[in-house]
Amino acid sequence: MTDFEKTESSPPSHAALPYAPRNRWKPDVIRQGDAIVKDYGRRSLLVRAFGRLCLRWEEAALRRLEGIEGIPAFLGRPTPDSLKMGAVPGEPLAKRKRGELSEAFLRNLATLFDLMHQRGVAHGDAHKRNILADGERPYLVDFSTAYVRGRLPLLDEYVFRCFVSLDLERLYKVEKSLFGTGNPPKMFLLYRLIKGLK
Repeated sequence: MTDFEKTESSPPSHAALPYAPRNRWKPDVIRQGDAIVKDYGRRSLLVRAFGRLCLRWEEAALRRLEGIEGIPAFLGRPTPDSLKMGAVPGEPLAKRKRGELSEAFLRNLATLFDLMHQRGVAHGDAHKRNILADGERPYLVDFSTAYVRGRLPLLDEYVFRCFVSLDLERLYKVEKSLFGTGNPPKMFLLYRLIKGLK
């Protein structure tokens, strides 16, 4: 939900669409009461194919994480091009400034990542638009690129560890930007090489 910016005005035929996609590879995000629907149905054939893959990955992650507070509940696949999940409260960290969150929030966020990793899921894209804060309670959203253990049997352990490293690096960046503290995790070789080229 937070990967989209609110539209000033929407065409009448899409009045139920409160968020506009940031680019053509993103789905429409529709609020339906206490639920959120991500829908690629209005996209091109190529983007819909990509979207179905992302929705399948998100479904697998949400099912694996069922019952963990701070993770949206999976509510179904209304169509092959859409996924329905429970709406979660909170505001994206991208809108928060240093000093606005407590250290308890950071501890709870670290615990949420730990619980997720114990279940065999790594988010991999937990930037500040995908982490929400509701008081001291963190929420993670947008699992469309998450890695679920078992997806790549021959490379599973290595890929999972790489995704976990990405999560820990994001956690460090949150701590650094909002609290001015933290120690960066040791990242995997490919990540260090790419960063070295920038």
